[in-house]
Amino acid sequence: MEIIIGIIAIIVLFITFGYFRRKKIYTEVDRLEMWKVSIMNKPVSEELSKVKDLNMTGQTEQLFENWRYQWDDILSTELINIEEYLFDAEDYVDKYRFGKAKQVLQLADTKLQDIEQRINEIYQELDELIGSQAKSVQDNEKLVEKFHGIKKQLLNQRHQYGSTTSLLEKEMEQLQALFADFEEAIANGNYLVARELVAKVENDLSELEMKIELIPSMLIDCQSVIPSQLAEVDSGYKEMLEQGYILDHVNLEKSIESLQDKMKHISSLLLETKVAEAKEGMEQIRREMDQLYDEIEKEVLAKHYVVKELPSVKTILTALTTANEKTKQETYAVQESYQLQEEDLKTQRKIEDSIFTLNDRYEKLSGQLEEQTVAFSILKEELEDICEQINSLQEIHQQYTEILTTLRKDEMTAREQLVSLKKLLLEAKRSIEKSNIPGLPKKVYQDLSLSHDLIRAVTDKLEEKPLNITDVNVLLQEAVSSVEKIHEEAMDILDHAYLAESVIQYGNRYRSKHPSIHESLIEAEQLFRNYEYKSSLEEAATSLEKVEPGVMKKIEKILQKEA
Repeated sequence: MEIIIGIIAIIVLFITFGYFRRKKIYTEVDRLEMWKVSIMNKPVSEELSKVKDLNMTGQTEQLFENWRYQWDDILSTELINIEEYLFDAEDYVDKYRFGKAKQVLQLADTKLQDIEQRINEIYQELDELIGSQAKSVQDNEKLVEKFHGIKKQLLNQRHQYGSTTSLLEKEMEQLQALFADFEEAIANGNYLVARELVAKVENDLSELEMKIELIPSMLIDCQSVIPSQLAEVDSGYKEMLEQGYILDHVNLEKSIESLQDKMKHISSLLLETKVAEAKEGMEQIRREMDQLYDEIEKEVLAKHYVVKELPSVKTILTALTTANEKTKQETYAVQESYQLQEEDLKTQRKIEDSIFTLNDRYEKLSGQLEEQTVAFSILKEELEDICEQINSLQEIHQQYTEILTTLRKDEMTAREQLVSLKKLLLEAKRSIEKSNIPGLPKKVYQDLSLSHDLIRAVTDKLEEKPLNITDVNVLLQEAVSSVEKIHEEAMDILDHAYLAESVIQYGNRYRSKHPSIHESLIEAEQLFRNYEYKSSLEEAATSLEKVEPGVMKKIEKILQKEA
């Protein structure tokens, strides 16, 4: 029984599977059938009939016959083959040969795609042919109109074209022949050939138009303007030589000869109506001529600069020489009172040597100008460098003179600062003497002694001849640090001593009732007698704070009121 059920299940499964496969394949058959019908219904014949409006000869006739043959082949052969593929697929399905049916349908799909592509190509070529005919005729009419305008211009102004007229007329004849070829191509239905002819005419006519436009002015440039400019340059060159200009570096004669040779070549190109090449050559000539003009103008401007600036440079150089001589004498005078740094002395010698060199260069330049042996552009560069060196030297000289002036100012500043230090040290000593404290710590006496020694050393240094202000300033800074330190120490000691004494006196009221305070105050008094005023204050204050918190603030307020 179970076997029978299993067999029945397999049969049902097989039937179900076959049903869905058949349905899927039939759906694909229907799709391809509809595609085939849509291709059959395409208005290819109607589109091809548009060609009949054209001249059905030559290239047009060949294309039309080819397209019609392709369409007939599609209808009579390709689509019938598709129909057979679809019947075969259905037959395979009925026999449950689903794989074979699928292969046949894939082949039919590929064939239909190829047919669609062929039809699209026919449409594209058809549009190109019809559009080409219309556009070619339209473009040709414009070109003919343009051609007549150019021809008229050449006839009316042929005197402006000189020997090039015959070549230009020959080019126009060639264009007329192309127009005739175009008409013939249109008449014979060779519309694609006609399109190519229009493109060639358009290109040739544009080139001819450029020649007609440029040749008159280029002939004038070649035959008159540029030769005249070259003659002008040559004349100016010779005139400048007579005026004493040195122009060997310009090599103008050779340049003019080269330009004249180039002009002959350009003229021959122009007579052959090779306008583009001639134009490029003329632009090169103009660039070279501009360069010649620049070289000549450079010499003229250089002469103007040298002649104008040379006297003023001499005046400045003389003034700098005089100022340096004065500075040199000041240096000798300063050296009697002050020691100058070796670096500063080297600066003074460098200034003197540089001035000597600049004077020598100036005299050499003046001689070259008078003898007219060097180009003005070279003299200008030399003079500009001399001016630059003078400006730099003036700045260095000014800095050096300020150093000499600063020495005296530094001495006066040092003496004034020394007086201030003496006053500050004396103030510290008098404050200590007035305080009636029992004595000072040993270190304070040592610091006082060091401050005295440093002040004495600065004083002695200031009396030396010549004075070394650098050494003075070094010692002075040491003295400043020492005196300020001892002054601060002295003020701190006096403050601690005064406050410690006041706290001990205030604490006497607690001696009898508080033995611990009595002992602390005895210790504080001993520290006071040993000149340890800060420790004395701390000992007394600590003990009193235990019995009377805030006592230090109270004592400080009392002392402030008394002060």
